[in-house]
Amino acid sequence: MRRAWRLPKKPTPIRVPASATEPIVSVIVPAFNRWQYTNAALRALASAYDPAIPIEVIVVDDASTDETRQLLASCEGVRTIRLERNGGFGAACNAGAATARGRYVYFLNNDAICTPGWLAPLVETLERDAGIVAAVSQLRYADGTLAEAGGVIWRDGRGSNYGRGDSPDDWRYASARDVDYGSAASLMVRARAFADAGGFASEFAPAYYEDADLCFALRERGGRVVYQPRSVVYHAEGVSYGSNVRSDARALQERNRRTFAAKWAQRLSEHFEPDPSAIDRAARRLGGSRTMLVVDDHVPFTDRDAGSRRMFALVELMRRRSWNVIFGSIDRTAYEPYSEALRDGGVDVIAGFGTAALTLLERDGIVVDAAWLSRPEPAARLLDGLHGIPTVFDTVDVHYVRLQREERLLARKTGWQTERERELAIARRAVLTITTTTTDRDALREAGIAGVAVVPVIEPIPARSPVDWEARDGIVFLGNYAHAPNVDAVRWLCTEILPLARKTVPGITTTLAGTDPTRAVRALARRDVAVTGYVTDPGSVLERARVFVAPLRFGAGMKGKVVYALAHGIPVVATPIAAEGIFEPGEWDAIASTPGELAAWIARVHDDRALWESLVQRGLSIAQRFTPESVGRALDEVLAKLGSRPSTALRQAQDFGSG
Repeated sequence: MRRAWRLPKKPTPIRVPASATEPIVSVIVPAFNRWQYTNAALRALASAYDPAIPIEVIVVDDASTDETRQLLASCEGVRTIRLERNGGFGAACNAGAATARGRYVYFLNNDAICTPGWLAPLVETLERDAGIVAAVSQLRYADGTLAEAGGVIWRDGRGSNYGRGDSPDDWRYASARDVDYGSAASLMVRARAFADAGGFASEFAPAYYEDADLCFALRERGGRVVYQPRSVVYHAEGVSYGSNVRSDARALQERNRRTFAAKWAQRLSEHFEPDPSAIDRAARRLGGSRTMLVVDDHVPFTDRDAGSRRMFALVELMRRRSWNVIFGSIDRTAYEPYSEALRDGGVDVIAGFGTAALTLLERDGIVVDAAWLSRPEPAARLLDGLHGIPTVFDTVDVHYVRLQREERLLARKTGWQTERERELAIARRAVLTITTTTTDRDALREAGIAGVAVVPVIEPIPARSPVDWEARDGIVFLGNYAHAPNVDAVRWLCTEILPLARKTVPGITTTLAGTDPTRAVRALARRDVAVTGYVTDPGSVLERARVFVAPLRFGAGMKGKVVYALAHGIPVVATPIAAEGIFEPGEWDAIASTPGELAAWIARVHDDRALWESLVQRGLSIAQRFTPESVGRALDEVLAKLGSRPSTALRQAQDFGSG
């Protein structure tokens, strides 16, 4: 394999980024001799530096006896601390941290090579969640293979580098993950948390186990230590502290292991017994005691369709409930940044998921405790291979109900009878079937499916300042036009409803927003009808309009667009199909079935400020039923029905705990 990096042939002093007066990150590089490596590390740091993140660079010369001291003096942009007595890795890092001015202290070995873009993911990880106090990089060897994707500590205190020698492209190492510890070769810590934990403990001098001990101390204080695979650093490993330490490495490691094991005996009782075959489970120990396999047609396109928004929110809710989640997409394409969003949330992602992937999970010893199959196609493909694993069939919408309604309305064959038999066959085999509305639930119950639960659309209410009635104008529709009911709805809106509405509200404008507008949709554009296509911030489009219209004539399931509109503070005029499952009887007046009735409601809501303001407040109140907190309670009931049997991983860990 081609080497990913090499030492410079002629080490020379270099210029690193000038230290910022108010740095966000204090980069601390401990160095003892081996100037060639220190020089390479600083050169890589200078090359990979992102000026958007103000840093200061502190090199701690731990009483080097080679040319390090002399050559560091000629490096620009570096603040050097010279220690007169060699105290070892931890002491050198502590000395650097004591002078650091950054919000975060970042420890970088002098035998580590940064790659472009390595720093921002660490900062983003810490800023995303106040509970995360430390973030560690993915470490690679010079040949590009993995050195470490986070560290595992076994019950006896021994450590293992997860992924060592494997490909960094393996899905197991591609997701952010809470870890027992991460190597201080590339470790970022909140400066306050580092100080509160007492820094690197002196009992592990001169080297080995300081980083593991620090991570345990941080977690003991309630913080999280997270592996961030988007931060990539190459590591020579074992070079940092010279020949004396290397020659005594085994003895030092064993001595410090015993010290570490005694210090953290109570916590270590919660860890796995040493077993290389259990390392995949041990590496996910902190993510939860159970693993959920979620499979859908594709990764969630959260900005493109309501079903994807719900799926992404469901996965987040599962993670908050201490389920490890493996997301499998039938589609073989990762579709970034959508997969990355899952991985950053600690979700493993496998594209092109099928029965072969189930075999690989079993081979790697990854125990799947339950499966959540979204939509009929993934369920039909995978049910046979799940071998008795409790399985949820999430219909999203009951397809045959939608197709049956389409056939009745448009008098065209849809094959709903065949789809009905397929969906019912899947539902009979699942432990539980999920619908988003009581209407869909009742349709399945009438067909003989007893185990049906409702988990509706999930939509947080955004923290936006309300836009006043006077600052708004016109009506808006939002949808994914790859979905046939949306195309039919906007054609009906433009050809039959709007001509009537214009008689009462002359000049009223209409915006048809959303992804993948078909030729038929684009043909609806005119002076007062805008077809926008994809919009990056649909909420801002809704906030410019007075009325959200949802004139769907067929469909099934809950319409996420309607809940989204209510949560964004815009009144909705809808058909009974669009309103299905969202409103209680008599709760919402602006529901109608005919073009004339819909046009009349559009005109009333658009022009009557008092009515408009009343509907905004009622809509926000209704939207509270679909927040993650509210739907989380429905999900809890579903997860409880999957059983509380301990997983194989839990049984093998014996006294399993959260660490």
